Amino acid sequence: MKKLGLLFAVAALFTSCLFDTDDSGVSSWLSSHGMPDSYKVQVLTIDNLKPDSVILGQNLVPRKADSLAFLLGRTSNVSQDMVMEFYFNLTDKKLAKLKSDSLSAALSFCWFQNLYKTAGFPSDSVPGKEVVDVNLSWKIRYAKTKNQLIKMASVADSVWLDSLQYWEADGSADTTFEVSYTKKDTSVVGLDLPSALVEELKKATYGVYLQLRLSTPKLEKLYRFYGPGTKRQPYMYLFAGDSSFHTFNTARAANIMEINEDCEDCPVIHGGGRDSLVLVFPSEKILDAVQEAYKDSPLENKGDGYDVRQTVSLAQLTMASNDGESESEFGLPIQVVVGSFIDSLGTEIRRMEQYRLNKNVIVEDGHPNLVFHESDSLSLQISQGVRELVNKASDKNPLRIVLKMGYPMLQERDTLYYDRIDDDGNTIRIFLGNFDYARYDFTKAVENPMSLKLWMSSKRIDK
Repeated sequence: MKKLGLLFAVAALFTSCLFDTDDSGVSSWLSSHGMPDSYKVQVLTIDNLKPDSVILGQNLVPRKADSLAFLLGRTSNVSQDMVMEFYFNLTDKKLAKLKSDSLSAALSFCWFQNLYKTAGFPSDSVPGKEVVDVNLSWKIRYAKTKNQLIKMASVADSVWLDSLQYWEADGSADTTFEVSYTKKDTSVVGLDLPSALVEELKKATYGVYLQLRLSTPKLEKLYRFYGPGTKRQPYMYLFAGDSSFHTFNTARAANIMEINEDCEDCPVIHGGGRDSLVLVFPSEKILDAVQEAYKDSPLENKGDGYDVRQTVSLAQLTMASNDGESESEFGLPIQVVVGSFIDSLGTEIRRMEQYRLNKNVIVEDGHPNLVFHESDSLSLQISQGVRELVNKASDKNPLRIVLKMGYPMLQERDTLYYDRIDDDGNTIRIFLGNFDYARYDFTKAVENPMSLKLWMSSKRIDK
């Protein structure tokens, strides 16, 4: 186990300097850091790899909206409906005004300026001036006592979110609201609630538990508002005949997402962190190349089951890009994050890969792990997954990786991979920090051959 620990320690010590040079620079780096001369480096390139299977994963369970942007609209074949929950008990004074013939109700939303005012955010992605068609549906329950109202509102978040997938409204109505926004605008968007809902509210004798759902079937863009848990959360207003009004906080809210793709099984994933694509590669071609490089057949399997004669310091998978048949909202490059499935005490777990920088490549061409980027290929580092595959070759497990779309990138040729403050005190942002609900079509990537490049650190003395 000491030998195994040393090998993994070597891998962990690699920095961006390691890959700023040519392939032979890896050996020089090891030597300069006091590693034994027997730790030779071999670079292997394995062409014509194709996955045995491609598994599309989608999570359509509604997402709770707190300080995150509260979404309404549709973009990149993904629609977002808003659901809000209110509950309130009525004092005699309020109840009298609730019965007024002139009673009206409205919702208000504040623009999610954390995104719209971000430096580098595309100005043509902010909302314009328009009238939006809205379908509003509701569920309403009446409570006669305080305990009844508390019980209605005490459903756990997970149960509540799951129930939203089976929405059956008590009533609905079509309405419109006007939208206007500029980057200097701090106003709210107001939506008058239909009279049919107001008449339902008048039936209350003590307390009201209300859920509202907003859909915009014709809107081909996303609006982003502040959610509950913020100072600019959505509110509901009740206006009485004497011009007074009462404000009710949103107890909780959620987004209901629906994907509208013609092909349900095609390898198309969407931004927002909900979709994933699992690629499964057979191990034989990779292991045959490793064995041929070291003239070992078969790879050893002793003691704890690990072949400790080598470790994969870096593995990079390159596939064809397909930006031309994909769609993004912001027009910015988007990071692709990758994880590998590895064995942990006899149980397979997913572990996200650590990205190592190649400064020369980044300065010249930008980060290679981006889509919607000026490149005809996408390169992903899958070192942990390939290292596990090689060091436990006797298990004959396939190589399984998972891809997701991460954040849009503001500085695609920045050789650092995190936000920082410059000498003038300005924050240099690398990622936007909010998802682009883009769609990316991996059909071309999975149908065309891929290449896998390995940097192998070996302790073999005679190899």
